[in-house]
Amino acid sequence: MGFFSRQPKAVKKIYGGTWGHLVSEHKIDVDTLSKDIRCVDKPGTLEGGTPVTLLRVFRLSEAAKKGITITGWETFDQCPDLILLEGYYDARKNTAHLERKKA
Repeated sequence: MGFFSRQPKAVKKIYGGTWGHLVSEHKIDVDTLSKDIRCVDKPGTLEGGTPVTLLRVFRLSEAAKKGITITGWETFDQCPDLILLEGYYDARKNTAHLERKKA
């Protein structure tokens, strides 16, 4: 593998309308969002065919405390207790819909 053939990073900072949704709807403070909250995403569709980005939101500190390396979406299939919120982001409307999975 060459220098430029690295795989895309699975863990991402919160982006787009998801940021505002987490602050306004879920009352997560900006400092916590920037330092500890991250997501993994993958393409998906809603009923009716609307393309969206599926999201799983988690705390970096919680994964580190449990010694779990996040390699992608599938990590949370094996460790669902790490999911803080789950839902989707609609880039066309710049809106997110996330439901809390744990306190």
